[in-house]
Amino acid sequence: MSRIEWMAVGWGALVAGVGLVVVAEQPGPVKLAVGVALFVLAGFLAAVRAEERRVLHAGLGACAGAGFYLIYVVLSWLVSQFTGPDHPEWLPGGDRWQLWLPALLLAALIGGLLASYR
Repeated sequence: MSRIEWMAVGWGALVAGVGLVVVAEQPGPVKLAVGVALFVLAGFLAAVRAEERRVLHAGLGACAGAGFYLIYVVLSWLVSQFTGPDHPEWLPGGDRWQLWLPALLLAALIGGLLASYR
């Protein structure tokens, strides 16, 4: 069994996490379209960097990117406690997060599949 290549996961996580931060305040359809495109790219980049188990690396990158977004929201919430402005949504996608997050994970896995067959 091969090991997980954390650098590959990091590349995917970077694009996915920054993508979630960028689309956080966009309206619903724009948020979903741009988010899906960025997660396909994130999955592709993670998978291209990995030598084996590309789709797994794409999925791990997407999950780590969601973790980066959560850290961003927590830090924003802490700052808003002292400064006053509202912090970003706790879950990307707002009240439709149950549909939104699986769609983004699926997009990252599709990116990983594209890299596997390139």
